[in-house]
Amino acid sequence: MCVAARVSRAFFAILLKPTRLALQKMGLCAEQRFQISIRPLALVRQCSCVKERTKFSGSIPAAYDRYLGPILFQPYAEDLAARVPVKKTSSVLELACGTGILTRVLRTYLPSKVKLIATDLNEPMFRQAAAKFGKGEKVRWLEADASDLPFDDRKFDAVVCQFGIMFVADKALAAREAYRVLKRNGLLLFSVWDGMKHNKLGELAHRTIASYFKKDPPTFYQVPFSYHNRTEIRRVLKQAGFREIKTEVIAKIGQAKRAEDVAKGLVEGNPVAATIAKRDPSLLPVITDAVTAAITRRFGKQNIHAPMRAIVVRARI
Repeated sequence: MCVAARVSRAFFAILLKPTRLALQKMGLCAEQRFQISIRPLALVRQCSCVKERTKFSGSIPAAYDRYLGPILFQPYAEDLAARVPVKKTSSVLELACGTGILTRVLRTYLPSKVKLIATDLNEPMFRQAAAKFGKGEKVRWLEADASDLPFDDRKFDAVVCQFGIMFVADKALAAREAYRVLKRNGLLLFSVWDGMKHNKLGELAHRTIASYFKKDPPTFYQVPFSYHNRTEIRRVLKQAGFREIKTEVIAKIGQAKRAEDVAKGLVEGNPVAATIAKRDPSLLPVITDAVTAAITRRFGKQNIHAPMRAIVVRARI
């Protein structure tokens, strides 16, 4: 967190404290307060540079979901959902739900009586996610910051997040928030990507894109592969109060029919597309073709089988 963000957070915390107390006296629960409260913290908490380079909007959510979902995220979503103890769970909070890939698996996997709330900061991702659910399926969608959750203490049996923690500016604060909203013996379960060297598709995309910019190359791909030090992860969780902290490396093979589709996702399904378009829109198709060629050289043009590696973290309070 930058100095300005820290100062702003402290200022707004002091400013809003009387309002929050007044709302509590009125008998409003946290979710109701969320609907009417002024929420500047999500804006000031992240430095503008981080926020802009990780913003999912425009055509990005659709490309992300269509091209990256099946090869990168679906296999790990199925793995993560299966780790939620169904018999001991009545309420689940998902952080950084994105286009609802994990949300969809969770809703199918969990009994209908289990309350599922999915949160994210990017409203366009919500729209993409909501389209996957029928009217009768029970999912509540909320725009919320993982480091400033709009819920009362001890509310959920499980807090889950797939490949979203890396994008949170203040991970220690997010850990404390997860701890706060979990019930006693509640479960925190999340996944992060291992290093870029273990995820060759991301590495190929990053290097290929950077080769087109001699000065100040786009840095988006540094973010998703930035939080994989298991010692650091355990330290942050322990300081937040968690116990029984376990980390597990999970290797999988991502599969796709065509290199071209994977390249579209890696370029056009990420905020790096907006960065490229802002500098030179004509480069987007050129770079997509270059990434396609790089994937083809490494994995072939069709029936792609690419190794990938993630870390699954679980902890209890």
